[in-house]
Amino acid sequence: MATTTAPDDDRDPIETVKPKTPKRKEEPTMTTNGDPTPTPPDNAAAPEPTTNPTPTPAPTPPEPPTAPTTPPSARPESPDPFDPESLRLGTDYSEGLGVRKVISTIPNRRPNRSEWFRVRPGDEWRVETAVLELEKGVERSTYLVAQSLRVDLSGEITPAMLLTCVNRAGDLFLWRVKLPGPDGRSNTWTDSALQIAKAAETTWCRMVSDMNNGIYTHFEPRHDLPDPKWPSISFREIIRIAFRDRMIDSLDHPVLRDLRGDL
Repeated sequence: MATTTAPDDDRDPIETVKPKTPKRKEEPTMTTNGDPTPTPPDNAAAPEPTTNPTPTPAPTPPEPPTAPTTPPSARPESPDPFDPESLRLGTDYSEGLGVRKVISTIPNRRPNRSEWFRVRPGDEWRVETAVLELEKGVERSTYLVAQSLRVDLSGEITPAMLLTCVNRAGDLFLWRVKLPGPDGRSNTWTDSALQIAKAAETTWCRMVSDMNNGIYTHFEPRHDLPDPKWPSISFREIIRIAFRDRMIDSLDHPVLRDLRGDL
């Protein structure tokens, strides 16, 4: 603001101009914590607001499926100790007792019409040999003949095959099947018996006589039966036991003496 001073003389009054007081530079605004915060200029662009990205939540593992609730099962009934099936003996009952069946007798016979039997396959379980058969009433006895006597007994002996057999009860026996004679002639009984013996190598058979047709016929089970359990005994020992007292190895054998009529 200009002020006028009274002149000391006649000179024109001089207008004194009062210098402008510079504006006081604005002090930076102080924050409550004592750090100066600069004031942005008027023409400064407003800073863009900083946005913090929203963190992606970690995947939540799926909850295991709830097990279905099952009603408690009924308590099983105790087996009847008097049930015949639970009391029945099996063919291997002796194994559970820790004992072994001792084979002291092996019959030499044809399979019975009422028993299921099997023939053990393999040449090591059979032999073609010469036998002497004696009949006394309904009893028939079969004897082995030593090779050294076959020429002397050519009219008495018969060629035969001895087969190792077993039935469902585990009883071992030898089945003597006659073979064609020196002339090569066979018969229907021999042919049918050999055919059944071949079938019995792979399946259980039951053999019966067909008297009307002069042959043997056989039956097979409708359902599969367990394979036989063959005793752990060699074929040599089987022959030894079966013909323990029926081996003709001398012309002085009681059987030959009886055939000659010797006293």
